[in-house]
Amino acid sequence: MPNMKSRNWRIDRRTFLRGAAGALVPLPFINLMEGSADNGIRNLAGDTQPPVRFMTLFKPNGVHPPSWNINGGMENDFRMSPLMKPFAKHKEDLIILDNMGDFGFSSHSNSTRRFLSGHHNNRKSASVDQIIADKISAGTPHRSLELTTEGLFTNQIDCSYISYDKKGGRIPRESDPQLVFDRLFRNPLRDPNQRRHISSLLDRVSNDAKALQRIAGAEDQATLDEYFTAVRETEKRLEKMAPVSGSKGVDFSSLVRPESGVNLNEQVEAMLDVIAMALWTDSTRCISYMLGNSNSRMIFDFLGIKKQHHYLSHFFRNFSRSNIDSLLKISLWHMEKFDYLLSKLKSYKDHHGRLLDHCVVLYGSGMGHSDNHTAQRIPIVLAGKGGGQLKTGRYLRYSQNQELSRLHLSLLRMFGVESDSFANSSSPLPGLGGGSFDEYRERPFTSWVKSEQGKMTVQGRLRMSDNLDEAKVFYMDIKDKPPARIEIGFGDFHGFNVAYHVGTPITLSGNSSERNGQLVITRITEIKSVFGNSKPGKAGG
Repeated sequence: MPNMKSRNWRIDRRTFLRGAAGALVPLPFINLMEGSADNGIRNLAGDTQPPVRFMTLFKPNGVHPPSWNINGGMENDFRMSPLMKPFAKHKEDLIILDNMGDFGFSSHSNSTRRFLSGHHNNRKSASVDQIIADKISAGTPHRSLELTTEGLFTNQIDCSYISYDKKGGRIPRESDPQLVFDRLFRNPLRDPNQRRHISSLLDRVSNDAKALQRIAGAEDQATLDEYFTAVRETEKRLEKMAPVSGSKGVDFSSLVRPESGVNLNEQVEAMLDVIAMALWTDSTRCISYMLGNSNSRMIFDFLGIKKQHHYLSHFFRNFSRSNIDSLLKISLWHMEKFDYLLSKLKSYKDHHGRLLDHCVVLYGSGMGHSDNHTAQRIPIVLAGKGGGQLKTGRYLRYSQNQELSRLHLSLLRMFGVESDSFANSSSPLPGLGGGSFDEYRERPFTSWVKSEQGKMTVQGRLRMSDNLDEAKVFYMDIKDKPPARIEIGFGDFHGFNVAYHVGTPITLSGNSSERNGQLVITRITEIKSVFGNSKPGKAGG
């Protein structure tokens, strides 16, 4: 800490609290860091502005399209899909991208590499996060962090990596939030055995912390209180995750990932806590985090699920009601972790705004339809304002498939990287800042119902129930009429591949009844696409 006896009570952005045993604690931005060109944070233009951070959160194994895709929505008028409900409260801070993807079938390893590299071949080139890190990380303690939840999938090694260096080499990941916390917020001790005797990081820097609070104004004191509370709560969470031993503390001398007393949810939320603090304190400005390997074999037993995620992701070929329910539970959990991260980033003050306003968070997967392994309609969401460069609260569905590398090129330029091309693209993705883009326009069609003596034919748009507990309940939206509810058995659902047609205008024939003034379809005899797309694509493996 600088000398606080001076009347010029301004501190540098890179100020650390110092304490016993070499402890160094970075600080979030507070007002005491303003007021001087020497003490402010400079952006690429040389102005004192909050830095913009880049964060990637990768979801493995694609999605269940009927529950993910937004259908019939427009840029500024759309209803978030059932799977988006866990983070729907952040709608105004999001850009939801649709029709992202560049070709048909994709393997798990190819789709994973393409997520940040824009291609699936082993080219000698860096992923977009690493290029951004080179540009924005000067002066930060850590150039970037590459994190994961799951160990290596050795059968297809590229399923385990999204970050690549400039030679195309895989960048190692860290999976233990304890070790990441330690790397960021604790200065390694000469004698690792000393660490087990230190109860709290903040206890070691208490003198510096008290001195800072004495000169801080009310607003800064509130920020510091929030930050110190976050640090202590994270320490407590990590303490609970430690292996049982003769000491309540973590045995840092062994550096063994705890395998007992920890479930996946606790591990991931602890990592997200550490990530949020790392960005808040400007310890790093670039983080990639994999919620699981593509082709993930994780079992979500804490959700009551006993089957592997990869098996469940093949929801059509391995169809059963229980498998669909399990897959949706896992997907909802992934969405909840996205919500958890966004809530953290919104809760932290950065300069005179929210930390999320000074971030670009890329959330998504490398494939779309998890069963067919398609690289079309890949789930991609951007969160945060990017320092004012992103216009959020919008749904951008492009008229044609857009290569992911166009998004990557846009991100590079957003962070000041002068590049004419990236991977296969030489033009950025339009519309992110609010400009015009070629929006998808559905061809007009009519909707109607013909019903007589238990037989009916209905034409309209098929959608899945908003209630994911009703995994086999679908509706036909009909203009100026209540939607027709579809309640069918396994044979019809599987035989007609109902999930494939969700979001598209179809003509459906079958048996029906009426219940409280609503048409209920109980059996299907025929499905036809209004525009001729009647045959589901073949699963590729």
